[in-house]
Amino acid sequence: MAGATRLRRAGHALAALAVGAAAVYAHTFVMDKKRLDAPLTAMAAAGAAASTGRFAARLDGVVAARSLRLVTTGADADTGGTTIKESTSIGTRDLFLVATVGATSPKDPTYLPTAWLRTRDGIEYASSDRPGEAFTPRRPAQHGWWATLTFVFEVPPEAVPGASVVITAPSTNGIYDDVYPDRYDQLLPEVRLPLTAGDAATRRLLADVKTSWQLTARG
Repeated sequence: MAGATRLRRAGHALAALAVGAAAVYAHTFVMDKKRLDAPLTAMAAAGAAASTGRFAARLDGVVAARSLRLVTTGADADTGGTTIKESTSIGTRDLFLVATVGATSPKDPTYLPTAWLRTRDGIEYASSDRPGEAFTPRRPAQHGWWATLTFVFEVPPEAVPGASVVITAPSTNGIYDDVYPDRYDQLLPEVRLPLTAGDAATRRLLADVKTSWQLTARG
């Protein structure tokens, strides 16, 4: 009887050790808050498309400029040709980065209203609203073709090396975004597109800063 009791105790001890070991092993898979709050990111090499379940995007081009010329065009009533109705310029003490992005959707039309420039060390710059929506129109990414989107960033030159353009799908949580702001941001898929193909390409971009770059809108 005593032997059976000792065997049961040994069995219980082994079971407890097994449970403890399993708990320690499982703990290695528990994400901390920072990782849990991180968005679902799809990445791609420079010039290639990054795809999420809701949209895909690629960086088709980027230009650095000291100022932007904003030109509004219209149709000439007599000739039917294009005429300039208005032209203004905006400048910056830093740099304007004009990013041209192609976007498509595997199914439903998806608007991508905002982008960020994320630096190598994680600092983010929101796309600028200074040019106005007419010069950076938000066309939907739709199935079957690539829409062209323009995002303008105003950043210091030191933010450019190693930076990426980050685009996030809009939330579909409706009223819950008002009740719990930012609560579900980590569930939104995003793409991260390298600004350049590497340090050499970054140096070329910064060496070729335009005095002025033109953006055009139809009046």
